[in-house]
Amino acid sequence: MTTNWRPLTGTQENRGDIRDDPPFGAYAPGRCVAALLWVTRRSILRRGVFRARIAQWVMRLNGGRIDLRFRGAAYRVIGNTNLIETGLMLVPEYNGAEIDFLSDGAPSDAAFVDIGSNVGLYSLPIALSHPAGRVVAIDANPRMVSALSWNARASGLANVACVHAAVSDREGRADLVIRRDDLAIVAVRENPEGAMPVRPLAAILADLGLDRVHGLKIDVEGHEDKALVPFLEVAGDAQLPRRIVIETAGPGEDYPGCTAVFARRGYVLKFRTRNNSCYALET
Repeated sequence: MTTNWRPLTGTQENRGDIRDDPPFGAYAPGRCVAALLWVTRRSILRRGVFRARIAQWVMRLNGGRIDLRFRGAAYRVIGNTNLIETGLMLVPEYNGAEIDFLSDGAPSDAAFVDIGSNVGLYSLPIALSHPAGRVVAIDANPRMVSALSWNARASGLANVACVHAAVSDREGRADLVIRRDDLAIVAVRENPEGAMPVRPLAAILADLGLDRVHGLKIDVEGHEDKALVPFLEVAGDAQLPRRIVIETAGPGEDYPGCTAVFARRGYVLKFRTRNNSCYALET
């Protein structure tokens, strides 16, 4: 474990990250912050040092917390060490093409699965657009599960199931290490006495009684093959997701196990964005 990582067990809580009190809107952007966000969101400079510096200014001016809406859902952003939440502040169209792709053609009662859900930037907008459907949001990081649960309640959503687990190819236990500079990024360290469950996706969906999935998104920091391949190999035709968004392994490159099983089960690559590949089932 390098100096960029530190231990985090599945039961630890960051007491400075409690979002329950006060209610959403208490940290609405002030005039200066709102003006800064308005200018920044229209700038062509969205990444790197510029984004980090602007995020620091925004959070300092707003007292370290800010309440924002993204695609209609409510989010409380705390601190500026989560780059995904920083993207929410500065890039309001974050992953819009992927969200639209997952939702395209979905019936009103469709089910969606978000593996590596973070604070819910996929899960909550999809849940809002399909109020009669179901969204299963899965994350190994207890901080992110807590934040997503709070955001879902603040958004008035009752159709989101938040699951704290690492998704892999077998049942087990694990602990986590977490990146010092980005609290959204964790790595799983298997440990028979670990505080966090490790579960196959099929078992999670069976526990929730979910036998049909329209859209699935997965972003689990290089663990995609172990998390997704076993499920796709055994899933019945009805349970195969119609749409899959998966983080790429590199520029224009997918994880080899996923690429192989996609081909076997009839998935076709439709397009790639900067970080993701978008597949549709065509059999």
